[in-house]
Amino acid sequence: MIADDLKYGWRQLIKAPGFSITAILTLGLAIGANTAVFSLVDAVLLKSIPYPQPERLATMGGIYTRDGAEIRRGSMAVTGAGWEALKKQAGSVDAALYSGLTSPVSLVASTHTISVEPQRVSAGYFRVLGVTPAIGREFTAEEDVVGGPTLAILSDRLWRSAFNGDPAVVGQSILIKAEQHVVIGVMPAAFRSNVDADLWTPLRPSTTGEGGGTNYGVIARMKDGVSLPQASGEAGAAVDSTMQRRTSDDGVTLSHALVPLQEQMASDVRLPLQLLSAGVGVVLLVACVNLAGLLLARAGRRTREIATRLAVGGNRRAVVRQLLIESLMLAVCGGIAGLAIGAAALAGLKVTATDLLLTPWGEAALDARVLSVTLALTAVTALLFGLVPALQASRLDVQAALAEGGTRSVAGGAKGWPRRLLVVAEVALGVVLLVGAGLLIRTFIYLQSLPAGFDPNHLIAVSASLEDARYEKHESVEAMFARSLERLRAIPGVESAALSLGLPYQRILNMGTRIVGASGVPSDFVASNATYVSPGYFEALRLPLLSGRTLRDTDTRTSAQAVVVNQAFATRYFKDSDAVGGHVQIGGQVREIVGVVASTQQRRGFQNTGPIEAVPGVYMPFSQFPTGGLRTIHGWFSTAWLIRQTTDGAVTEATIRRAMSEVDPLLAVSTVRGLDDVKSASLVRQRTLMMLVAALGGLALFLAAMGIHALISSGVSERQRELGIRMALGATVAQTIRDAALPGILTAIAGLVVGCVVAYGASGLIRSLLWGVKENDPLTFGAVIGALLTVAIAASVMPALRVRKLDPVSLLRSE
Repeated sequence: MIADDLKYGWRQLIKAPGFSITAILTLGLAIGANTAVFSLVDAVLLKSIPYPQPERLATMGGIYTRDGAEIRRGSMAVTGAGWEALKKQAGSVDAALYSGLTSPVSLVASTHTISVEPQRVSAGYFRVLGVTPAIGREFTAEEDVVGGPTLAILSDRLWRSAFNGDPAVVGQSILIKAEQHVVIGVMPAAFRSNVDADLWTPLRPSTTGEGGGTNYGVIARMKDGVSLPQASGEAGAAVDSTMQRRTSDDGVTLSHALVPLQEQMASDVRLPLQLLSAGVGVVLLVACVNLAGLLLARAGRRTREIATRLAVGGNRRAVVRQLLIESLMLAVCGGIAGLAIGAAALAGLKVTATDLLLTPWGEAALDARVLSVTLALTAVTALLFGLVPALQASRLDVQAALAEGGTRSVAGGAKGWPRRLLVVAEVALGVVLLVGAGLLIRTFIYLQSLPAGFDPNHLIAVSASLEDARYEKHESVEAMFARSLERLRAIPGVESAALSLGLPYQRILNMGTRIVGASGVPSDFVASNATYVSPGYFEALRLPLLSGRTLRDTDTRTSAQAVVVNQAFATRYFKDSDAVGGHVQIGGQVREIVGVVASTQQRRGFQNTGPIEAVPGVYMPFSQFPTGGLRTIHGWFSTAWLIRQTTDGAVTEATIRRAMSEVDPLLAVSTVRGLDDVKSASLVRQRTLMMLVAALGGLALFLAAMGIHALISSGVSERQRELGIRMALGATVAQTIRDAALPGILTAIAGLVVGCVVAYGASGLIRSLLWGVKENDPLTFGAVIGALLTVAIAASVMPALRVRKLDPVSLLRSE
């Protein structure tokens, strides 16, 4: 019986190739999108992180409350004092530290210098994670102290690429940061840290310098029999006890607590992945609704066939089974197509959306788990889009259907409402997705249009880390800066060159700054970025000087301490008064503000108010930059050389790298790129998410247009007799076209109303992804309504135009 139904269903699908191909492609696109996104979600959010007993791993987080109510929470680093308290007072956990800020460093492998990604970790870091080195050992507590030996543990990737997988490298010395490091271990190939590191060196935690600020990340493993609330309370209280002030002036209180490690490690990608999951889910629903409408229309054209089967003794259950089997066959074909499309989509996402969607341990693949979900999706879609049309078709009036001779269908007249409701649903779902896409597009346009503050044309940025044993002292760094700038300025095609700590569009140093008023008493610390620059920096960037002067060669260690602030700093902290002539205290020294320049866009390291924005900033000449902790700062942030060339292409990357190598053969240049590329990298998350959600919105819009087109097309076929009679009685062609198209337009309007209501309520869920636009932005809603109305009118009018070919006389004669 089932075999017969399968054979008959296959013949029916072959008889209607246009319908079958449309249905299979629609399902293939929807299932493929869901397969690709689920593989990412599974790799990052659902699969356990690749450590033993991952549910017992946690990290330190911060909970912000006001009047006892939680406002927000996030990851939180600790000070050296907090770490000491945690070790002594939190006996319920085994804990270790890592540094959250790193920049590429130089490593000499064989005869050449390469740039590698390091991570500094404390003794016990790998033990807490539950992973032992594949070769050798990890750091001991006796080694992980200030002044301890210089050691290194290699990743399997670096071990194989730079040292040919030679086990003998363990125990040997290699040159990292121009300093001999003894290799004591190699990690397993499958090991991934919370950053994509090439090697690990001792953190050497302390309570001063780096340890004086909240610069240490905590990793903790709860001991057997200890619950998360118990461990969190103990560890959080220990760290809280070291804070001098936990409540800010606006009444916000910070408390420390442990949070599951997987939750924290995936925190940056959780919302984007959830948004994409919702988006592909909506597309799948729209596809199912669309196919249900198509099947209803197809069932209408098969009215006489179904009525005949019932009239000769067939039962309604057999009809429903037959139609469901046909739906399942479509779903299986769509599922196979979806797997192929999903594999291609996943390959593309791995290339274009790595930073947005994947974590260091996330290995997305079409494995058995993903395949089982695809199989389940196939079965569910078959039921979703096949059940309603099957039930509707089986309920027809056999006598009436045979009497009408198939000129009316089960979907016609009053029975056409199920199809119209399905179209309303798919339009409403499309509105929700398009509104989300529109808000993300508006966000990206806002961020992209923020004023740079300088002229990025013909600018090249060269980055290298000066966390180097040879550049520990201020004088040696200053001499290297002078040599490198002189060499770069001598390159043909270079108009000017300067340097700074970090670049526009990147996060740079947050240094404690106090405003010194007329009384000479410094204020509390204010939020501000700080960077050193060379003389000529503002001129090389063509950063406008708004008042005062820029920094000069005469601003030396022995001259008066001078700084330049940006407009954001002057506006926030000096308000209506002139910042020039004012004073700030940085690094324990009072410095005079000698100039104000335009603001550039930067990433904040505090008060997360946007991916990039005009952050209050202070510029100091390197000659007057605080000398304490210089090497540590260079371990956090790379130095950037900025080269303005006469025209694009006048200076090649190879020329720049060769010049830098002549200055210092042991210093590896990590990147050479234009400032536009730096800006693009700072907005890659917003751009990628916008493009993916917009693609899903476009697909939903296309499917909705197909649904409206199918509704009107089948309506015209079903109503030929009625429309012919109207034309015979005097209705004009234009009036008849309007009557034929109106149901589709009205159905779309109903879907728009429902969709706007749902989108208005749901848009707040993506508030944290929006910048420069409100979640209920009227312009976005208006654009979506206009676009959908335009598509709905076109999709309704195009099939309605077939009315022009109707011959009323021939139609009436055939009746």
